[in-house]
This record gives sequence, C-alpha cells and structure tokens, in this order.
Amino acid sequence: MKQFKAIINTRVSTPEQLENNSLNRQLESVIKAAEKLGAIIPEDGRWSGSVSSKAGTNVKRKDLLGMLDYCKRHKDVKYAIFDEYDRFMRSGLEGAYFEVLFRELGVKVWFASESDAFNADDAMGRLMRSMGGFKAEASNEERQRKSVSGHEKAIREGRYTFPPKPGYMKGPQPGVHLPDPMTHKALKTAFQDICSGLYSPLEALKKLNQSEFIKAHGAWKMDKFRQFAIDPYYAGILEMNKQVKARNGCGQHQAMISLEEHEQLLRAFNGSIKPRGPKKQYNPDFPMNKVLTCEDCGGDIKFTGSRKNNGYSKKVTKFYYKYHCRGCGKAYHRDEVHQAITERLNQITYTGAQRKDFLEALATVWEKKQKDKLQTIRALEKKLAGLEVTKSGLVLEMARTDEEYKQDIRDEVDKVKAEMAAVTKDIEESSDLQEDLMDFMKFALEYTNMLKDDWWELSHDDRVRCQLLIIPGGISFNSLRKVGTPLISPIYSFQPNKKALRFSRKALMEELAGTAPASIGLFG
Repeated sequence: MKQFKAIINTRVSTPEQLENNSLNRQLESVIKAAEKLGAIIPEDGRWSGSVSSKAGTNVKRKDLLGMLDYCKRHKDVKYAIFDEYDRFMRSGLEGAYFEVLFRELGVKVWFASESDAFNADDAMGRLMRSMGGFKAEASNEERQRKSVSGHEKAIREGRYTFPPKPGYMKGPQPGVHLPDPMTHKALKTAFQDICSGLYSPLEALKKLNQSEFIKAHGAWKMDKFRQFAIDPYYAGILEMNKQVKARNGCGQHQAMISLEEHEQLLRAFNGSIKPRGPKKQYNPDFPMNKVLTCEDCGGDIKFTGSRKNNGYSKKVTKFYYKYHCRGCGKAYHRDEVHQAITERLNQITYTGAQRKDFLEALATVWEKKQKDKLQTIRALEKKLAGLEVTKSGLVLEMARTDEEYKQDIRDEVDKVKAEMAAVTKDIEESSDLQEDLMDFMKFALEYTNMLKDDWWELSHDDRVRCQLLIIPGGISFNSLRKVGTPLISPIYSFQPNKKALRFSRKALMEELAGTAPASIGLFG
C-alpha cells in the first residue's frame, strides 16, 4: 500500500520568537503530528522562516503559494501541517480561504498542537477554527496597537526604535543610535559637499560611491541618495507619518548636519537652488573655458574656446586655438591668454608677515569664541538643573495624584525628558572647543598656495575651487591683453614680478586703482 505524505510549515513573525527557539519547538510538534497521522514528510516538503501573517497580507504569501503548488504536483500529499492556528495565519477570513484551496487539492490542513475536535471537519470543528482565527487576528491587532503606542512614546522621548539609518548603528541605549565609524563620516561629507555649493548632488554621490561607504551599503543610485539626503533624521529630528505618527525635533542621537544644512539639502534636491560653481567643462584644450570673463563686456560675459583652421583646404594640418568672447566676439590666442594668467598668478602671494598677522588675528577671535562657548555651557548647565527640578516635582506630583490625571503628568514628564536630552546634547557640542583649529588653518594656507603654483595641472573642478579660494572676484581678460583680478582673498596681495614682460609696477598700480577690496573682517 502506497504511503501518503504530509508537508509542514513552521513560522515566526518576530526576531524575539526566533531567538526563543520557536522554530525548533514547532518542528518537533509537527513531526509528532505527522507520525500520529501515519504520514511521511519528504525532504522537499518543509517550509520554514520569518513571514508576516497579519490580515490582508496572506493571499500572496510565498510559503503558502509554494505549498499549494507542491500539492498540485504531488497527488500523494494528504496533509499540510502547522503547529497552531496563529502559525498558519492571523486572519480568520483568509484562513478559511486557504483551507478551501488545500481541500480542493485533496489536502487537509492540520494543526499539531490542537485537539482532534479542533481539526474535525464537522460544524463544531469549523466553528473552533473560526474562533482560532478570530483570536489570532484580535491578538495581532492588540500587539500592533501596543507596538504603535510604544514607538510613539519612544519618539516623544527622543528615541528612534526602528532600524538604524545609514551612517548610524545601534547603541547601548535602545533607540539612541550612534555614528557608525565606517559610514558616518563619508555620508556627512557628501551632504556637506552639496551644502558648500562646490558639488552638485550627482558629484557628491559619485564621491560617496568611491568611499568606504559602499562596503556597508553598496553603491547608491540618485533616488536612494535623495531619499536620505532630505530625511530630517540627519538634522536631529525624529518624524514618522505612517502607521506611527509622531514628531520630536530633539532626537537623542547625534545629528549629522545642522538644521540650516538640512534646509539647503531640501532646496538642492527640490531644484530651487543650484551649486555656485560653474558647470563642468572637460575640454582639456581650454582649461579656462567659461571661467574667464571679458572685461570689455563688463565682466559678465564668459569666454569659450574653440579650435579652427584657415578653411581654404579640406586637408588642413594646422589648427588655431583661440578663446572667443560670447558677447563682443573678440578672439585671443590660447597661448597668449595662458601666459598672461600665469604672470598674474605669479604676482599673487602672501608674505610671512601676512601669514603671521592673519594667524594672530584668528587666535584672538578664536579665544573670544572659546570664552563665549564657556558662558553658553554654564547657561545650558543652569537650564538643565532647572529641568531636573521640574521633572522631580512632576514625579512627586504624580505619586499623589488621582489615576485619571496621571497620564497627563506622564506626558509632561516625557516632554521635560526630551528637552533635557536636547540640552545635554547642546552641552556636549558646545564643549567641543576644537583646539586643533590653528593647525588646520596653517595647513589651509599652505594648501591654497600649492594650488596656485599647480594651476595648470589641476583638474577643472579643482581649478575652479582654487579660483574661489584665492580670487573670489573672478578672472577677466581685455583687449589690451591684460588679466584683471579685481578681488582677491584678503590674506593675499600682489607682488609684481621683476621679470614680467607685460606688467610694470606702475601699470599694475594703475590697473588696480579703485578696484582693491576694502578691509574685510575675518568673520564679518
């Protein structure tokens, strides 16, 4: 006599059930039931895993559809065994639907931990299974309500009880995520590159995908990058507007960017602002393409480079490289323009005295800022102490208040705790005095000077950044074949080159008359 078969399914819906060895317990139960029914379990007739079974999600469940398909192909399967009804699903309506689908294939759905009466095909058995589906569905709804309430309460406390977002990892305190040492810095740099105006979102994304970040999250596409770039979480704001509806502007996690930077990212990705730098121009033959402006046209019209020939023969071997003004149409040979720019760059310098004066001024300003920070810290500590007194008073009040008013007091305590967390974070941030600022500034001065020296070897983007650092007023060229730099960084000056062929000291002074920038405050 041919022996019939049974297929089995063990399921968990939460990580806690998996950790509690629920799958193994269910497996033992369904194997015993198969033995009691006299059925064998084929090796390919086992389903197991973490699957949601809440109402409305079961019609397309892959495990149940796979079991039905198996039964269609194996006519000797007579039982589909589950441990309990809630391991089958948490929906009475969908449960009855799948029982009918299995029955049409000649398969009986059996529940290993239930009685024979529960599994019977009479009216009482069907009623008991309907009640089992009702209890499972009601239990799931209650668990969802508690879960939503718990998440909302956590957000009011400044805790984010969902999985950590990119750039963060779980910390010792539940819901308070910590910066991930591998990914936090790279993602923060990408966001701040966009805020600086020197990188477009696409450029920042390419840079991010070339960093250590991809080892943890893989290479991102723009839609995913945008999703997180405009997420207020990175500015310290916790906000949920789905099944969980709550908002807290003072999350306990360390913010990656400031609120101002968050607003800049929103504008950048919504298209209301564009990076300040010029569009990329990759023609290596004309490195000043759309960067150099025409002084004769008021300094607003830019030059573009082009390669032309004499046009007399189809077999031309000589080309002429020239920059053309898009306004007046005047053209200048590329080598002539480059030579004039090189001579002007060689005249831009800073002496040891300038460097010394600048750093001394910076130190004076920084010392004042440190004193201001200390005053801020003392004010914040005083505020924190006041909040602690307020919280203690509320706790005492709750102990002697009627039960119907206790929840209101609990809500007030939660608000005070959230405010205390925000003040504590402000104290930590204000305590960071950044004592290495002076070393950084010394490095920055040397860095910009090296950029000037290597002007023609730089990439187009770095050349633009160098110009913004050293010559923020832009570079122009006129019909007298002279280069104009009406505004340079206040820490630089012109030092005429004795060997220069085109500029005498007198001519230089005349050209700069009335164009030199007024005194600019270091932090004005």
